Amino acid sequence: MDLRKVTNKLIVKCKDYEMPFSKGLLARSLTTAGMKPSESYHLAKDIEKILEEQGIGTITKDEIRKIVYEYLISKNYTHIAEKYLLWRRVLNRHPIIILIGGASGVGTSTIAFELASRLGIPSVIGTDSIREVMRRSISKDLVPMLYESSYTAWKALRIPTAEDNNRDIHLLGFERHVEPVLVGIESLIDRNLTEGLSVIIEGTHIIPGFMKEKYSKMPNIIKLVLTLSSEKMHKDRFSARARVSKRPMERYLKNFEIIRKIDNYIVKRAYEHNVPVIENISISQSVEKCLEIITERFVYLSKNENDGNN
Repeated sequence: MDLRKVTNKLIVKCKDYEMPFSKGLLARSLTTAGMKPSESYHLAKDIEKILEEQGIGTITKDEIRKIVYEYLISKNYTHIAEKYLLWRRVLNRHPIIILIGGASGVGTSTIAFELASRLGIPSVIGTDSIREVMRRSISKDLVPMLYESSYTAWKALRIPTAEDNNRDIHLLGFERHVEPVLVGIESLIDRNLTEGLSVIIEGTHIIPGFMKEKYSKMPNIIKLVLTLSSEKMHKDRFSARARVSKRPMERYLKNFEIIRKIDNYIVKRAYEHNVPVIENISISQSVEKCLEIITERFVYLSKNENDGNN
């Protein structure tokens, strides 16, 4: 379909498709690069005006990036210009897999959706959803822990082995609960890598050191862990969640000590495996910290790419 026949807007040509130019998408990209939202929208309007004055009907994404980059430089936004170009280049050439782990209630879903919005990543998948899919293919008799929550899985433990006798029963149940879900998570990662699609996967089942070693060696797979040191703040998050969803707060509070134990366990594993741990007190600050970590990885990806071309 020729979009020029149905719209008088500037058409942006991508690799496999065309789309009308969007100030909103450009403003979001600039915000991700570190520009204030109000400034990014005004600058996006300036870019739109420049393109209109040039009388351009169709333009490629690379050409737009060049124009935006040069305009940012001319306005003394040099640092933002470099980050903008970096983010666009890496996201265009590599499928980015972001894995966000953390105990129930620390805010992995909220941060995941905020990051997806800022980065333009279209897919966010919670590990609870993957668990539900796994439940449809694995019977309760075979893996009873899968049919429990992360903090109640210990109740479904069968006779422990001698090796397990010295383990904390709550954490042992949690680990057994996570293991079958990891099969689904790894399958999802493999599919997205094969298809070249970026995705953010978040949830309690993402534990540093539990996945296959090959994923730790892939620079385009970025792992993060969220935590809340304050027990009061952690409880308050469950109260807030209960107000906006159908999940009753009482179930979480009844198992709060176990949830805190799981939180400490995930954080400990993160430090052991050099996975960044982010104290999720402020959503905006946590998102910015995540973006800093992701940007560092993008710099590494871009540098390796350039070295490989030399």
